[in-house]
Amino acid sequence: MKNFRTKPEAAAAMILGCGLLALFVAYSTEAGQEAALLDRTGAAVIWGLPVAKLAFNVAAAGTVGPLVLALFALPPKGKAFSKALVLAGISAVLWTAASAAISVLTFHSLANLPLFSEGSGAILVSFLTDVDAGRRNALTVVITAAVALLCFGVQSQRAVAVTAVLASAGLIPLALNSHAAGGASHADSTVSVVMHMLAAAIWFGGLAALVLLRRTLETELLTAVRRYSTLALLSFLALAISGVAAGVTGIGTLEGLATPYGLILMAKTVALGVLGVFGSLHRKWILAKLALVPGRARTTFSVLAVAELAVMAAATGLAAALARTPPPTVSQAAPAPVSLRLPGFVDLLSSWKPDALWIFLCAGALFLYAAGVRRVRNGGGHWPGYRAGLWVAGVALLFLVTNGGLRVYQEYLISAHVTTQMLLIAVVPLLLVPGAPLTLARLGAAPRQDGTIGGAEALLLILRPVMSATSAPYMAAAGLAAVLAALYYTPLLEYSSRTQFGYQAMAMLALLSGCLFTASLARTTHGGPGSSLPSRLATLGAVAALYTAHGWALAQQADQLPDSRRQEWLITVGQPWDQPVLAVVEPAGMAMWIIAAGTLLGAAAAVLSTSRQRRDPVARHRSGTERDHNLVMSSEP
Repeated sequence: MKNFRTKPEAAAAMILGCGLLALFVAYSTEAGQEAALLDRTGAAVIWGLPVAKLAFNVAAAGTVGPLVLALFALPPKGKAFSKALVLAGISAVLWTAASAAISVLTFHSLANLPLFSEGSGAILVSFLTDVDAGRRNALTVVITAAVALLCFGVQSQRAVAVTAVLASAGLIPLALNSHAAGGASHADSTVSVVMHMLAAAIWFGGLAALVLLRRTLETELLTAVRRYSTLALLSFLALAISGVAAGVTGIGTLEGLATPYGLILMAKTVALGVLGVFGSLHRKWILAKLALVPGRARTTFSVLAVAELAVMAAATGLAAALARTPPPTVSQAAPAPVSLRLPGFVDLLSSWKPDALWIFLCAGALFLYAAGVRRVRNGGGHWPGYRAGLWVAGVALLFLVTNGGLRVYQEYLISAHVTTQMLLIAVVPLLLVPGAPLTLARLGAAPRQDGTIGGAEALLLILRPVMSATSAPYMAAAGLAAVLAALYYTPLLEYSSRTQFGYQAMAMLALLSGCLFTASLARTTHGGPGSSLPSRLATLGAVAALYTAHGWALAQQADQLPDSRRQEWLITVGQPWDQPVLAVVEPAGMAMWIIAAGTLLGAAAAVLSTSRQRRDPVARHRSGTERDHNLVMSSEP
């Protein structure tokens, strides 16, 4: 019995030992180099920072993972749900302690002072209140402490969801201070780093929670493991995409692979490949054994999961070392290439700037949509092929807009910026909305009966309030007008061109507002507010006037404003071509008019066509069944 009780302790010691060993091996050489430069700080600071970062990563995973697992895999009134919250709470306390340790150690590292040196206390307070890096560290401590309190006090799913979102936000401040901040491409790396950390936390923490809760779950273990497997697969995809994006940004060239940063990155890549093999074994072997021989399969699952956690801990140790290792691109800060001409159509097609978040979202959208179509058809249902084709086309266009030439030049030209936003607002939704993803999710995913939240339930819970508020076309049009005002007449205009967080906010706002407006026009139910044909056509006319006014303002600013005011309408003063900024002729207004005219005419034709089909049974029969016609994103929220 005593030996049995020591098994969890031995497993935990092995997992922690793997993380510390990987950290020591990866960081030892770089730590020696840093010690020569920062000899005043001492070994306590030099080694304390990566160890604290390792503790931060493990505690963050132990908080975020159980919270996400509780939402998506554990019945809300079961013992496993309550214990998952306790695990998250204990981890959040440790996370707060690790965040506080990082704050103190970071201050001593930047100030080049020994730990607890005389007079450092007052300077530490100033660092935490007046310096950006210090304020971010202090914010992390506040967030993690709030998460710890919530974990021990909440019980409802809504409260757990809010806690999980807050815990995820706790990863952002440290990412802003991470190794991404040391490179020239900091703005383009931060979102990738946050995405990487969040995916790792869900994967690592969720599996650890499953191992600790396996006896509490009893007969529910198979269901929990199957649901976690989906989360793990999405996390693996996010880790791979964000890791490649951050790695390319940090390495710069192939020669960078021979640097300490590159060697650690390659070791992390090997660890990710091993974890992919573990994941495949779980999906193809463990799930089958749990279904056939649950008793013996529990032991097999535990052994395989502990081995996987050991590899994850090693990868986490490597990540902690990587965060304290300067990337080779820091010393490669070369000026942007200069072109003697403005970009043309060929440049837009040949230029690329991969965005990890949108690559992940596009890949996930295609994968989940294909899985939904397969489930519907395997269940004997029917899904129109043209809807799938429109969805694929919409995702492909979304990928091109967020990763292609427009993504490159929207940082320099207001016309590229406007074209990007108009494609996201007006063109992409015309392809995505008829794909009816919410209806497909409801048909392809069986409703959960145990109170947990699946992918389909999450989509409906998140979007239902927004879609209800914008169900009438004129309400959706008002929301569209508000978004356009925010995009062009607030600091978001400059912020979205200079930072990745700003760009993601702009793109999400534009895409969501466009989809909601298009969906409100596509609604075919009778009796709803604004659902009549005259109301929808009048709304289209009002939106056309809105685009006309915005386009006119964009077209007139460069000619009528003095130079001091023109700068407000220029995205940035720097550009990668040899031509004065104020000499650039910006066809931003024309771009808005052309795209708006084409899409609004197409929308009007679709509204007239669907209205005619509703009145004419023969036309409806020729164009497809009424059931297929009602498979739109907004018809059944």
